[in-house]
Amino acid sequence: MKSVTGGPGRLLSFLGVGLLVLIVISGSACQKKSPTAPTPSAPKTETPAKPSTEPNAPKPAAIEPQVDKTIATVNGKTIGEAELNVRVAATMKQLGPRLAGLPPQYAAQVQKQFRQQTLENLVAERLLDEQVVAAQIKITDADITAELTKMGAQLTPPKTLEDIKKLVEADGINFEQFKKDRGRGMGYRKLMESQWGDKTNVSDEEAKKFYDSNVKEFTKPEMVRASHILALSQPKDPNADPNEVKAAAKAKAEKLLKLVKDGGDFAAIAKENSEDPGSASKGGDLGFFPRGKMVKPFEDAAFAMKPGQISDLIQTNYGYHIIKVTDHNDASVTPFEQVKAQIVAQLSGEKKNAIIKQYIQSLKDKAKIEYAPGEGPAAAAPTPAVRPPTAGQPTVTMTPAAQPTAKPPAPQPTTPAPAPASTTPPTPAPTVEPNAAKP
Repeated sequence: MKSVTGGPGRLLSFLGVGLLVLIVISGSACQKKSPTAPTPSAPKTETPAKPSTEPNAPKPAAIEPQVDKTIATVNGKTIGEAELNVRVAATMKQLGPRLAGLPPQYAAQVQKQFRQQTLENLVAERLLDEQVVAAQIKITDADITAELTKMGAQLTPPKTLEDIKKLVEADGINFEQFKKDRGRGMGYRKLMESQWGDKTNVSDEEAKKFYDSNVKEFTKPEMVRASHILALSQPKDPNADPNEVKAAAKAKAEKLLKLVKDGGDFAAIAKENSEDPGSASKGGDLGFFPRGKMVKPFEDAAFAMKPGQISDLIQTNYGYHIIKVTDHNDASVTPFEQVKAQIVAQLSGEKKNAIIKQYIQSLKDKAKIEYAPGEGPAAAAPTPAVRPPTAGQPTVTMTPAAQPTAKPPAPQPTTPAPAPASTTPPTPAPTVEPNAAKP
């Protein structure tokens, strides 16, 4: 199986179930003697007031216990507002950076959608819990430990159970609750195995048909690896003369160009003199990048050169660049056999998802589900084009196998202008996980 690089957000592909603690404060009146008046000879002092023992004295107002509002009931089992809010808050925490750039109205609409989706996930959980009990499925602590150990071994780099515990707790989640939720998801998966059977098998013909229909997904674009030295032509001092700054930058670049053309160590010269903070410390190395990632003059020069060549001065709106191409890969298509396993995993996951949806819908059709006013599916807002990440889903989340792709990620150098980041998170996963080894 494909290894997974894990940080807390990537690892925690679940949403912990929070418990509402109701603290009921009750007061009891204690019988006390009335305060004694000071004697005439004693100096008058302030005495703190004490409760009156008179029969008709008003009693302190009782503190009302907190009551969790019922949002829905599923075959008589309640879903409280507190549990729902904990789930939604965890989803919004994961999405926070992605929603930051959205208009407030739109962000509110997205949150409303997530709330409704989360409520439906909780309804599905209640129904699945009933079926797990009816099927007498038992998940032991040893089962959960083995699952987490296996999961950690597949991360990059591999992580021990103790490492996972630290990551979980660093994300503000109680580890015992994490294990409980993971065990719950394992129970759902075991329940669904009887539903999946051999219906999720993928033939070689199906996999090849998918490959042929999506060949662009397996095409590697032409890529260049280059290093550069930059002399900035943009004034750092607002009072400086732009023409003088530009002239000085060009003079500096010409001097550095002569050094490298005369056989100087390009990486050492870049490290000491380049004004690109993102690459100077790496000897100017920008890594591999495809067309469209760099500003046009820089891209045109880099893709026209052969490995080992050093450019003349290349001017962009940033300043003057000296480029050295270190590698060049032509566009190519990854052979079917190299991606067959990924395709099979993806298509199998999609079949499992479809069966899960059908199964849960059949349980809903037979269940007695009641929603509080305004909380039912009909009250959901129109679906916006922003979707929650996998980490925002409950423990029963099922994530299909990752989309197979042969495209390597392009490093983002500091100087060239990268494409704007998308604000659209990935698709929410349906309920129950077929590939539980993925955290």
